Amino acid sequence: MLLIVILFSMTIVVGQRIVVGDNFAIVKYIGEVNGTQGEWIGVEWEEANRGKHDGTHNGRRYFECPENQGSFIRPHKISPSKTFSEVLFQRYDDVSGTGDEMSILNRNNTATQVELVELSKTDVDRASQRVHLVMREECIEDIGDCDYIEKMCNNTKNLDLSLNLIHDINVILGLIRLMPNLETIQLKGNLIQNSVIRANIEVHSELRRIYLASTGLNWADLVVLGEVIPNLEEIYISGSKMSDLPIPSQTVFRHLKCIDLQNCSLVRWLSLADIAKLDTLESIILSNNLLEDIQIERGTFPALAALSLDNNRITRWESVAELRKLSGVLRTLRLRHNPLITGPGLDMRLLLIAFLPSVTKLNGTAVSPAERQQADIFYVKYFAKDYHISTVTEAERGEFDVLHPRYSHLVQEYGEPPKEGAGPAIAPIKDQAIGVKVVRHVTPGGGGAPSEVAVKLLRTTPVKNLQVIVQRRLKIPARRQRLWYVEPEGTRVELEDNTRDLEYYGIREDCTIEVESAV
Repeated sequence: MLLIVILFSMTIVVGQRIVVGDNFAIVKYIGEVNGTQGEWIGVEWEEANRGKHDGTHNGRRYFECPENQGSFIRPHKISPSKTFSEVLFQRYDDVSGTGDEMSILNRNNTATQVELVELSKTDVDRASQRVHLVMREECIEDIGDCDYIEKMCNNTKNLDLSLNLIHDINVILGLIRLMPNLETIQLKGNLIQNSVIRANIEVHSELRRIYLASTGLNWADLVVLGEVIPNLEEIYISGSKMSDLPIPSQTVFRHLKCIDLQNCSLVRWLSLADIAKLDTLESIILSNNLLEDIQIERGTFPALAALSLDNNRITRWESVAELRKLSGVLRTLRLRHNPLITGPGLDMRLLLIAFLPSVTKLNGTAVSPAERQQADIFYVKYFAKDYHISTVTEAERGEFDVLHPRYSHLVQEYGEPPKEGAGPAIAPIKDQAIGVKVVRHVTPGGGGAPSEVAVKLLRTTPVKNLQVIVQRRLKIPARRQRLWYVEPEGTRVELEDNTRDLEYYGIREDCTIEVESAV
């Protein structure tokens, strides 16, 4: 088996990442295949089930790969790699006319002559002011002509290099150094196979955001990047395998505000111990991991305002209670699709709102004052059984108060919950029918006589069903209705989302709903 082949001045080696058509693959074999003529490239496709075999052909194994992910291709099918400067010239250096020539270095550091004639000052200014560069899926592998890049990208602030062939971290750092005003770089889908940074390299850069999803970098690589790019504020590195996340120096990530660690196979909350000490961190995304418990030490995450924990394995209310230690700062929380959240979506949402009173936005939706009040009432009823059991002994009451520190206050506000039927069997409470008064709202000078109807509805009735009743009883087409709940103190709350039910808006017995007819 060969380990290397030269193709159109491009070197192909085993282990290299290549592009074939629109698909990425890793070279696993170079050489002949029995029963055929000429040279073949054995590849493992990154897309599952794209291939035809597992590296075996006619009973002989040529390389190892998962079933239906291997193929043999001819070398000429491989898309040639390019340098950044080549693609930059092709896509962004817009010139016209005839005249002088200039040289652009290709990936082999040989000069390609390009004719540039009557290159006006306007042309140069236009090219040098490229603020946003999008160079996705261009087979870029190397830097190319540094002088040309430095001249053309002096004002570049945002650079998208997603889904290219950059495999050396030093290529990335080299490009960042050539763009002194760069603030954001997208590198998603570049498989970094050499993550060893050259000695004594330092990047004095304005770079604030770096996107590294699906690059193969690990936490240790990220820490080294943080050392040479000191001003990073946002890091997105989802899709990497990680366990512990140590930060060896206080000078690393000292400006970090947001980190995305989605789908990183994190199992232990304690892995975040060093990250929790960052006093600038405002947002952390931990969705799609394997976390089962939350354990927060007092004084950690001092600035954390947003936390995402969707699609983990959190099962205990004690873990949710840990988030109260962040009540001084935490305002936005996502906690969908955890084993804890097993009841009907709205019921569990109400419990979480009452359990975490500092949260103002839950699972992507703002918490309204009416919803918070309804959540508190629902919370008292839901945990009534545990509350009454806890009054039997002092120890049990202490345990209950630790988990539910607001409960006694809410009981004083809304009354003692009944002992009979108390507990999680909440269907009779939710499905209790309530009587409401629906009134046609007449604006001053609008004409027409007010009219009203009294209706009995379940608390679980969707607003869209109420609109049908209004259309039938008050003759106002549903598409023209605007519904408002009038709270006892006179505040009007619009029922904007007609997929929500009445309980969501806190509608109670003997309340009034006003109907406006929109033009």
